[in-house]
Amino acid sequence: MKIAFIYIAEPYQCYHTASVASALAALPGHEVVEYYSFPETVDHLRRIRQALDVPDLPLKAFPKSLKARLLKRARRLDQERLVVLRENIAELNQYDAVVATEYTGGVLREMGLSGPKLILLMHGAGDRYVNDEHLVREFDLTLVPGPKIASYFQDKGLLQPETTRIVGYPKFDVFEAVQREKTVSFANGRPFALYNPHYQRKLTSASGWMTPLIRGFKAQNDYNLVVAPHIKTFHRGFGIRERQLKRQRSPEVMVDTGSSAMLDMTYTSQAALYIGDVSSQVYEFLAIPRPCVFLNPRKLPWQDDPYFLHWMLGEVVEDLDDLMPAIARAKERHTVYRPAQEKLFRETFGEPLLGASQRAADAIAQFMVAA
Repeated sequence: MKIAFIYIAEPYQCYHTASVASALAALPGHEVVEYYSFPETVDHLRRIRQALDVPDLPLKAFPKSLKARLLKRARRLDQERLVVLRENIAELNQYDAVVATEYTGGVLREMGLSGPKLILLMHGAGDRYVNDEHLVREFDLTLVPGPKIASYFQDKGLLQPETTRIVGYPKFDVFEAVQREKTVSFANGRPFALYNPHYQRKLTSASGWMTPLIRGFKAQNDYNLVVAPHIKTFHRGFGIRERQLKRQRSPEVMVDTGSSAMLDMTYTSQAALYIGDVSSQVYEFLAIPRPCVFLNPRKLPWQDDPYFLHWMLGEVVEDLDDLMPAIARAKERHTVYRPAQEKLFRETFGEPLLGASQRAADAIAQFMVAA
């Protein structure tokens, strides 16, 4: 059985998928080859496998035309991704199955993928609406973290129970292996809050509130601050955003625009407080229930909206004047939100927490035998 795992976006995908590829390759009769688009992916895959103490897998870079390379240079990464997929259909058609970790992989069918089964190993476990989520129905098998997401897609008619498997969250297995590598510390010894804004312009709190937030942290004495936006925040601007943000660094403010700590749960596992908007990383943070503050500068009507379900897990701030007071009282108010955090975490990831990589590999192998 020949199976291709494809990494068609930034290296964050590795932390959701690599452990599953390794577990599947260890099963008799399964030959796994990984394809990547971003060169940095190679280092992350090797790091993960070294931590897991498993062998490297065969690895191929997606060949890219001049058009794809020009799109990459112009940071038109969504367009580049589609071009790269279209140009590699013949290559992928050699396999019995193709495993992707984002909805975009669903376009492979209309591009001409005809022989392999198409499998989605879903990354992230958030609540926000994703505009290409309808592509989930193009997959022959979809592996989801927990019952919350399974119910969401089945209720919308995009998934059927017979093509869905709840396997858990493989990223927790990777974190278990790499967590000893680094500790976040500041010279003053104070705990740190994590600010993790999303990249979408219509939803992010970063555009108007990041600078006041940093200024507010520099003026208080309870927390340090780690600013770690979603890595896609820096797709455009040719490095200008990174340089501007790095100027905000100080002894009590750490800024990260692309290290592995943004991707491997280093910050979400060690922060004392989570500050964000719609990033799914809040659920990774809640593996240990802790205080959360959510920012709603556009005053979106979020109550009773399933796409903002996680905003029930901490105070929601809509006025800038309330920002630092909400952060100051978050620890004291955490008892109000902790029961809901624990309940929604279980619904999001299921149980047991560890072992998802092997469960996902077994689900793929069983599906392929029956296909």
